[in-house]
Amino acid sequence: MKKTIIRFLIIFGFLAFFTWLLWWRGLYFLNKYTPYENNIILLTSSSINDDKGIFMLAHVGSEITEPRLFVLPASTLVQLPDDYGEYELGAVLPLLNLDEKSEAYKRAVFSRIFGVPVSAFLAVSEPTLTIQKFGRIQQILQFAALKQLRYMQTPWLEAAIVPLLSERHVVITNTLEDIRKQLQQNVTRTLSRSQLSCTLAIINTTPKSGLAGELAAMLEQSGVRVVRITDSSQEFERSKFVVDLSRQECGWVKALVQSWFFTELELVSESSVAESEYRAWGAVFIGADAY
Repeated sequence: MKKTIIRFLIIFGFLAFFTWLLWWRGLYFLNKYTPYENNIILLTSSSINDDKGIFMLAHVGSEITEPRLFVLPASTLVQLPDDYGEYELGAVLPLLNLDEKSEAYKRAVFSRIFGVPVSAFLAVSEPTLTIQKFGRIQQILQFAALKQLRYMQTPWLEAAIVPLLSERHVVITNTLEDIRKQLQQNVTRTLSRSQLSCTLAIINTTPKSGLAGELAAMLEQSGVRVVRITDSSQEFERSKFVVDLSRQECGWVKALVQSWFFTELELVSESSVAESEYRAWGAVFIGADAY
């Protein structure tokens, strides 16, 4: 009887230790094999509270030697695109959720707010996010990760965020201009010679001026070479991206371009148009669906 009890306690202790190890260190282990390279991920609340707390942007990826968690007051006023007007930053995601906007639309809104390509976002149920609540936020993300694992899904987003939830990774900013400057300094990447040839032309086909310049400024901050910005008298209803899809070394540019658009970009493999007319690897045509 005693031997059976001892065996049971040993097995129970082993399972408890393994569960603890998975709970506390599993996401740190996953983080070492992250699919992200040089990405911005948002962490915000899915609900609105009078005490807005903070809004967080994580700069993560295998190319990043010092990942950072940028913090901005969620009460910061921002101008939303698409004729939404001015809102507090902490209210943006709940507003877009209320309007049932797509994931692509939400990423585009945040990419335009911060002036850098936003890859993804995580929304937690905690109504007010603060640095003092990092422990609580970590627990929420760990529970979310375990839920994904139950469905055989890899919680890459949670694995990217959780290791940054400590004050040593935090960069505190107070204004939108300040965080834009910090982000733009950090997202600049070092390109290989072949990647430098992944040049773009950006053509605004809409009556709204400034769209091509806005997109070009965001892409250039991330290392993309924009060789031409122009307008076209031929207005497109839908935006499209004309590229040479055989150039695999230029694949990283597509996700950056897509992050600025409200809807999924139409990809057209027609390299002769971009090369002959615009002397670029790709040509981005901004249509009426982009504003």
